[in-house]
Amino acid sequence: MGFGWLFIGYFFVNMMSLYSPLSFAMLAGYPMMIFGLFRLAPYHIRFRSCFYASFVSLPFAVYFALYSFAQLGFSGSLWILTEQPFVVMEWCYFFFSLLFHGLLLYAIAGLTGELKLVALQENAWRNLILVGLHYLIDGIVRLPIPWIREHESIFSLSLILLRLCYILLNLYLVFKCYRHICPEGDESMPERTGRKNKKKGGEK
Repeated sequence: MGFGWLFIGYFFVNMMSLYSPLSFAMLAGYPMMIFGLFRLAPYHIRFRSCFYASFVSLPFAVYFALYSFAQLGFSGSLWILTEQPFVVMEWCYFFFSLLFHGLLLYAIAGLTGELKLVALQENAWRNLILVGLHYLIDGIVRLPIPWIREHESIFSLSLILLRLCYILLNLYLVFKCYRHICPEGDESMPERTGRKNKKKGGEK
């Protein structure tokens, strides 16, 4: 169905890139996520919007892969990898990642809501709040405020922990969607839902 590809891709993009020199994993992670969203798009219109938006990730994947290679000792002479372009790309990726996470979790909430999987839908909304909180704090920390600069280490640690928290929760959410919405042996979600409805009707 697509959640398996989404899970692996999300791990490569977000978990591995926590360590900057491993950001080259985005080159594999984002195409996997795009393919997963392509397979999910027919099942809910919100996934279609997320699928289209996901193509914006490819230039970022290439750039941060080159930057990670530069950190490992390759391609360090390219001007585009110097400080000023990097700051611009960081800000652009900040807004893209916020938008993409919002679209993804909004789509999962929509699909799980239609399937009456209330617990998964609530988890999606909770994760969306955590993501929003992280990016709100991150955006404030990026501002040139002297008091924040004096306590930058405290904010940095808090942001890392919060980011790790929502990444793990999102991975667990996608895995639970894979388990409960598309278990092995089901050819398509609509057929699975239909069989469950018929079974309930027979029991009555």
